Amino acid sequence: MSSPLSPTRGNLRRKRTVEGSCWPCKQRRVKCDLQKPSCQRCVAAGTEDCSYDKLLLRWKKRPSKSVPEMPQQRLSVHSLLNDIALATNERRAVDYFKGRLWPLFSTVHDPIPPPVALALRSQPVLQALCVFAEEHRALLEKGQSKHTLENRRLHCLTVIRGQLGHEQTEAASLPALLVAVLLLYFLEGYVNCANDDVSTPCHAAGASAILDALGGFEATYKSSDRMTRMLLSEFASTDLTEAMMQDRRTRFPAAIWSTMEPGSVWWESPLGKQSLATVLGTMAEMSGYRQDLREGASPSNERVQAFERALQPSYSMLEYSIEEQTLQESKCDLFDAIAASSLSLNRSFQHAGLIYLYSAILNIPHCHFLVQQHIHACLECIQGMDTKTKVQNCALFPLYVAGAHAITDSHKKSILEKLDVIYNNLRFESVTCVRMMLVQIWEKKSGHPSTWSELFKDVPPCTLVI
Repeated sequence: MSSPLSPTRGNLRRKRTVEGSCWPCKQRRVKCDLQKPSCQRCVAAGTEDCSYDKLLLRWKKRPSKSVPEMPQQRLSVHSLLNDIALATNERRAVDYFKGRLWPLFSTVHDPIPPPVALALRSQPVLQALCVFAEEHRALLEKGQSKHTLENRRLHCLTVIRGQLGHEQTEAASLPALLVAVLLLYFLEGYVNCANDDVSTPCHAAGASAILDALGGFEATYKSSDRMTRMLLSEFASTDLTEAMMQDRRTRFPAAIWSTMEPGSVWWESPLGKQSLATVLGTMAEMSGYRQDLREGASPSNERVQAFERALQPSYSMLEYSIEEQTLQESKCDLFDAIAASSLSLNRSFQHAGLIYLYSAILNIPHCHFLVQQHIHACLECIQGMDTKTKVQNCALFPLYVAGAHAITDSHKKSILEKLDVIYNNLRFESVTCVRMMLVQIWEKKSGHPSTWSELFKDVPPCTLVI
């Protein structure tokens, strides 16, 4: 009988290779002498691929029983959006625009749907939407080269100009082209305003030309959908603020603000009789009145007093029954914060309008107590806005006006802090430009009185603010 410790035929296992052998010896199942860089067997056989650090990967021909067999899928460079094929980069840009960019265009808690459906029907809108998303995303990630982004922007312009210059361009395609040009206008004025080749005025002129072809601003606004109306309200707002700082006439008459419908604009319409459209309409009338004075018109104390009365800050009043009050109190706190912040936004624009009235029209020095009291009140309104809402992102123009006339260090510090908060929310280069311009104004002013024209004479015409 064999000893229990003696090996039997069943438990003997032949070692065909030496542990740590090179891969050619392992594959030939021969003994390797482990010499480096090449063993003697590989040298004698003329094998050039003698390596000790490779990993051999083998695919199993039979899948494991525990792993279900998946059907073969082909990788595609296109993905579907509403059953329409888009390139992968286009789908990614559309998702980014819809989720990250579009909510920044308004202060509304329940915003109007983005122009995705229109982009799927119109190539210029899709191109403009994708370029906007990629440009803004490049500011955050620093991934794409400027040359690539510039080529895509030029391609988008080529598509738009090709359709505009076509002799058979139908009137039905003009509204889509208007949306595409407006997207490029906001792209240049919000995101690319610090670049040397920015063309914000060109896009504004192009949008105005399309509006003229469609019958004017009011006719286009009345015949458009809610999404286009919202973009038009923002276009008119940026044109108004730009005209006030550049000391020129607005592109559109002041009467357009009375046609703005709540729910189809970029601002929230809170409870109260006076909406932001009324405030902006008064500011547009003041801007036209100032240009009339510069052209030789006689001053009118009655009009100045009417402007001052129209811009007096208002507060919401209780105008509903006890049952409605109970219903309002049962709603979430976020809605109340949005309503309060929206009223604060209205009042901040009212204070900014009064500063314009005193400084630009009446030529009152910026150190006068009338100007300074409205600066303080304007900043209090902006500081009181709830940080959970998007309202403070659209308070850039009141901050700009108040900051240009600020003389105390506490006001300047609070303005810079609020600009930093807005930039972190938006990541628009326009906020950076406003910050730089305010610092330059404070350095040049140095306590000396300055007129409205002197304060804003160096404002870049390509930067858009609301």
